[in-house]
Amino acid sequence: MRILKNIAVVALSVLAFNGVATADIKVASLHPLISDVARQVGGKHATVVQLIDPHTDPHHFRPSPKDLAKAQGAVVYLASGKNLETYLGKLQSTLGNNVKVFEVGRKIPSQTISGRSSQYVCCPDHAKGSLDPHWWHRVSNMQKAARELASEFGRLDPANAAAYKANAAAYSRRLEGLDAWIKREVSRIPRSSRILTTAHAAFGYYCKEYGFKALPVKGLTASHKTSAAYQAQAIQEIRKNGVKAIFPELRANPKSLSVISRETGVKLGGTLVADGASNYEKMMRDNTTKIVKALAK
Repeated sequence: MRILKNIAVVALSVLAFNGVATADIKVASLHPLISDVARQVGGKHATVVQLIDPHTDPHHFRPSPKDLAKAQGAVVYLASGKNLETYLGKLQSTLGNNVKVFEVGRKIPSQTISGRSSQYVCCPDHAKGSLDPHWWHRVSNMQKAARELASEFGRLDPANAAAYKANAAAYSRRLEGLDAWIKREVSRIPRSSRILTTAHAAFGYYCKEYGFKALPVKGLTASHKTSAAYQAQAIQEIRKNGVKAIFPELRANPKSLSVISRETGVKLGGTLVADGASNYEKMMRDNTTKIVKALAK
């Protein structure tokens, strides 16, 4: 009996030495950027199971039974919220009352897209009153998200609440530097050229925070089709606004943008990433670098 006990002690010591020790809580994430901030806040005390591939469009993702099996033991499922994940009600019913679905963006101030806005070219009837779910494009919102996660993790794991709060504060300080860098870079673009023309309406928070006029030439999601009549309207708006560059997006069909670019003579800028990224800071830096490169001249 003593020999078996000693073997067990040695085995546990080896696991700890090799870094296999179990984290304090396990959480599941339904959005790649939420996975990133959850890891920043959770640190060594949380295991984050990312159920969505970074290159999958979160507008169309639905967790499969295989995904749910992968997340077995998770104490919370993390969603971005603001109606981006339309399946959350069904997911909560599947999970039952013992596992919470936590919408990270719920308490973050929302922007809406109005059909009356001259800045919104496509599908005004569809857009009227719609929440813009892409809240992470304002850096201060991601700082709020870190604090929300620290609070939720602390509720689930009170023993490490102080560590989660400290991790969120450290991450927020890094994001302050990111925000300052974006503002410096954007200041290189003349105000008359700060028109962000993108494939769909994903950058409204970025535009409002950093002084751009948003001119999406497709709908709220990259899946919307564009008719010939719509393309003509988009061409008219682009000419009227003196647009300097049109920015394609990762996973968006570039065909309609290429037609619009050819008809207007406006160049295509670098491809932007709206949400399919595993590293938030890198995504924001890469997007800003491409925007400034195309519009600052």
